[in-house]
Parts: sequence; structure tokens; C-alpha cells
Amino acid sequence: MYLNHLKNNSRWAVKMSDSWPRYLNGLLAGSTYHMGVYDECVSVHHPIQGKYCTAYLYLRTASNQSFANYNKNAYGSTENAWQESLGFINYDDMFRRNEVKLGVCIPKACTHTDLEVALQKELVRVFSSHQLKIQVEVQPSLCTTDEDLFPFEIGYYTTAIFIGLLTLTASLSTAYHLIFLIRNADAKKPLHVSEMIIMFSVIKNGRDLIKYDRNNNLNIYNGMKVITMVLVLFGHKFIFFIINPILNPAFLEETYTVGPFFLLTCMNLVDPFFYITGYLTYALLIPQFSKTGTNWFQVPLIIIYKYLRTLPIYIMMMLLTAFVIPHLGDGPFWSHNIWPEADKCKNYWWANILVISNFIEADNQCLIASWYISCLLQFVVIGTIIMYIYVKTPKIGTNIIVFLFCASLIIPFAMTYHYKAYGIVRVMITFLEKPSNSFEYRNLYRQIYIRGIPFYAGMLAGIMADALKRRQLKISTITTYFSTTIVIIICVYVQLYGKVFYHRQRPYNAMEQAIYATISHCTWTVMMFWITICHVISSYGPMEKLLNNRYFVPLGRLSYAVYLVNIPVMMMIESSQRAPIGITLGTMQNGWIAGVFKTYLAAITMYLLIEAPFGLLIKKLLLERKHNNARTNDKTNQRDLTSKTVHPGLNNTTKL
Repeated sequence: MYLNHLKNNSRWAVKMSDSWPRYLNGLLAGSTYHMGVYDECVSVHHPIQGKYCTAYLYLRTASNQSFANYNKNAYGSTENAWQESLGFINYDDMFRRNEVKLGVCIPKACTHTDLEVALQKELVRVFSSHQLKIQVEVQPSLCTTDEDLFPFEIGYYTTAIFIGLLTLTASLSTAYHLIFLIRNADAKKPLHVSEMIIMFSVIKNGRDLIKYDRNNNLNIYNGMKVITMVLVLFGHKFIFFIINPILNPAFLEETYTVGPFFLLTCMNLVDPFFYITGYLTYALLIPQFSKTGTNWFQVPLIIIYKYLRTLPIYIMMMLLTAFVIPHLGDGPFWSHNIWPEADKCKNYWWANILVISNFIEADNQCLIASWYISCLLQFVVIGTIIMYIYVKTPKIGTNIIVFLFCASLIIPFAMTYHYKAYGIVRVMITFLEKPSNSFEYRNLYRQIYIRGIPFYAGMLAGIMADALKRRQLKISTITTYFSTTIVIIICVYVQLYGKVFYHRQRPYNAMEQAIYATISHCTWTVMMFWITICHVISSYGPMEKLLNNRYFVPLGRLSYAVYLVNIPVMMMIESSQRAPIGITLGTMQNGWIAGVFKTYLAAITMYLLIEAPFGLLIKKLLLERKHNNARTNDKTNQRDLTSKTVHPGLNNTTKL
């Protein structure tokens, strides 16, 4: 019927045919995606439904000869063009020219197997005359219509009802709070409102978010988090840009030869977050554990509190990923990219709840960022126990931290040398297409024993900063600027040294790789360690305003929500792509700005509706009664603290 109507130029049949790409172009530039027009294909509904499929075509010589044996980085203008198409098969830093992704529009009644067999038969006939073999592969997830085929399970309805109730509660709480504020403005005596009633008020939580105390010495760490997070978002955007259809991949391939090398050596960019966690663990728990009457019971209480504080938004992101996000978009790659993430969360959510997602297979992680949350909470448990020991017996506590720091220096070295691995996770094309292809990512990236250097260095920075403060050691602002500049230059040089590991012909040296595996986790750590010390014993003057201002502090408080929502937001943006995009610095910058804006918008929503109100609820239920009893029994002893620092107590952990 389709063929007959196509011969008669029936509009619906011609639309299906017209949606195919007519001629493949850009093959020699590495353009592998030839997609046609997705929406034109799936818009056909009568008399049949159009179905869009992406077929993968793999080319090789009839003799299975690989032109990669020529070992060329580039070919001359007079050489055989087939060498350009087949000569980069084994190069991890280049897109494979022998692969073509072809968009095809077929009737819905035809299966992906039907298309695979039909294409294979026809293309074998065509390419055999060129002494070439071709293999066609059509995956079921790459055949889609404009219908939402993802199942509506009970989890979807439960999540939708919960979101509706949460939105209603926040609306009523906000309305009540607004009425209260209006009445209180006209009242002669101040009226009092129940904290429980306005706990979900957007007004209250918004005020708490933008609250700014310029005298809080820990504000600069919110600024550091913002700067680091912006760089992380740029890295994530770069990754998702590459794994989706692009017109001129040669532009990205130049990254491996002419830069920017920061993108190739930045897989340690979350180290600043671990450092800040270590330092704040010291700064916030020392005053808490120094109170009179503190005992071992405080340790599990604080651990449980911090664990529960991470759960509300964490669980919500798992629910959204598993049941809701698959229904929020479409496109030729939507089901292929989004549905597997949903299945992972349905099957492996328990690893996130048990805080062990960094120890399961990388391909099975529910939420790509979950390994970081697991590492963070594992460090919180270790750090809380160590801080209690440190307060009771400082010498033993210090020795434990030093021992763990030294062990963290040795472990990456030993494992890299033993496995003959690379000292960094190399951001190769094959890694970007599937991270689990990298041995280093699977075994030397996500585990807590690999990530200990910045965390324990942060705790040591707290100990050293207090020791220098007690000795009243001071350095001038000029010395601070000069020394910080030198430290940053050295650390950046060491960081960028990792680019040499991308050279194809460079011989592998196990000792060099093992040493760099340890040093690479010290670059950001040393920079932040020195900034911490200088901040305590000196001043950065006007430059400090860059980190401590009323804009960066609220954005820093959003860091946890931003980190959780960022990758799902980026995946949704890129998985909706209908056609290859021409990559330039301008398009990458524009995509990054749009991604950052949408990420922070989603993070603010999650913070106001979930993180902030449930954080207040957990704090009230878990800690308020204990704090009230402590205030009653120890009113006269509140000044008996071993630390006289200006660091805020446990109540400020929500703001930091």
C-alpha cells in the first residue's frame, strides 16, 4: 500500500519518503549522523503510522584490511578517499569514519528487524562492487513514533500525586504566610506564627536561601562551590554535546591536539567539593563536640541527621528519573538515552539508599551523579567519628587523619602501578560514548579510597588554621597575593601536564602514570589548602568579594540540588535533539549558558519545594527536642568551649 501510494504521489507516502536523507555528506569530515526529518516522519498517522528508526551502518574492507595500519594522522588530497573513511577505525581520539547513522522512516507495522534485514540485503548488493562489507544494526530503542510508549506504572501515578500534594501544601503555606505578613504589618503588637504552618512557605524558604551574613568567615566556601560548579556544568555540557549528533566532529577532534586541554584533564574537578566537605566537617563539628556533656551518642545522631538531610531531594530525583522524565519529551534518541536511566533507577535504587552506589558496576548506577553522593556520605561517617576522637584526644585524632591522608596518597599510586593503568581518566571519544569502556573510570575513579586526598587535606587544613590562629601568625596582603599566584600557576601546570597522556605514539611508563595518579588529586587540593590558610592568617582584600558576596552565597547553598538535577537536565536537552548541530565555540557557549540557566531554575524549584522544607522538618523532629533539653540543663555552661573560633555550629549546616 505504501509503495503504491508513493508512486501516485499521495501526500502521506511522500511525507514519509521525504523525511529520509537523500544524500550522505560530510563523511570525510567525520559527520556520521544523517537523520532526515524526524517530525515529518512521525506526523503521518493515516492510513498508517510513520515510525522513525536510526540504523547503524558499519563499513569495512572485504578482506578485513584495516587502513589504520598506515598509522597516519591525516591524509593527503590525492590519496584514496576510502582511506579517510576507514583509516581511523582504531583511534580513540577520533570519530570512526566507517560508521554511519542513517535516519529511516518506515510504517509502524514494520519491526526494527524488518528494517535491519531489508537494509542489509540492499546495501550488501550496492557495496559488494566496491569490495566493501557492510553490517547493519537497528536497535529497538532507536525506533520511535510520536506516541508515548513508556509504561504508565503505579510509580508514575504515586509520584504525580505526591508532587501535586506537595505543590498544594507549598501554595497553602505560602498563602497563609503572605496573609500573616500583611496582617502583621498593620498590627500594633507583633503577631506570632506557627513554624510548622509556614515550614513549606516559599516566602520563608526563599528568605532563608538569600540570607547573607557578611561576617561569616565560611562564606568563601559557598563562593568556591559556585565557581567549581560552573566549571563542572561546562564539563557535563561538553560531554553531552559530543555524544549527540554533530555536523563537524573534526572541530572536536582538534581538542586532542590543539586544546583546550583543561577539558581533557578535568576529571578531578569534584575534588574541591570533597576538600570543602573535609574542612567544614572540622569547622562545624569542633564547636558541637566541644560542648559540655557531649558523648558518643552525638556521633550517630549527627550522621543520621546528615544522611536524612540528603534523602528528600535524592529520592525525588530517583522517582522522577524512573517514572516521570521518560514521559516529558520525545525525539529520535529520547527512548535510547532516557529509558535505560529509568530502568537503572527501578532496579538499583537500593544502592543509592544504602550509600554504596560507588561500588556497584558503573553501568548500573541509578543517577550518574550518585557515586559522588555515596562518597560524600561515606566521608561524613568517617569524618564525624574522627572529629569526636579529635576533640576528646587531639593527638590520636590528628594521627588518624595523617595516617588516612598518607594512605590516600599511596593507594592511587599502588593501584595504578599494579593494574598498569593511566594516571587520569582519559576523556577519549570511546569514553564519552560509554564511560564504562574506561578501566580507570570503572576501577580508579568512583571509589572512596581513591578520593580521600582532598577530604583529609581539608580536615588537616582546619587543624593547621586553628594552630596558626592561636599563634597569631599574620602575613601581608601582598605576600598573600604573590604566594597564591605562584601556587595556582604550579598547580595548573601540573594539572595540564596530563595532556601528554593523550599523545598516540607516547610510550607508556607505569611509574610516571602511578605518580601522576596521586599528584592529579593534589592540584585542586593544594590550591584550596593554601587559600584556606591565607584566608585565616591574612586577607585577600577586594578579591575576597569575589567569593563572599550576597549573590554567590545563595548560589552556593544550591550546590547539592544543582549537582543532582544537572545531568538529568542536560540529558533531557540533548536527547530531544532532532538533527545534527554544527559545533563552534559560540554554539558550545550558548548551549552551556542555556544548560546552566535551566539547571539552576530546576535546582531552585527543588530547593524551595523539597530540600528546604523537609530539611526543616527533619531538624525539628530529630534535633529540636535535644537542643531544648541541652539549653535548659547547660544554660550556664554555654561558654565552656575549647574552641573560640567564629565557626557556626550544627544549625548552620543547612546554609553551607
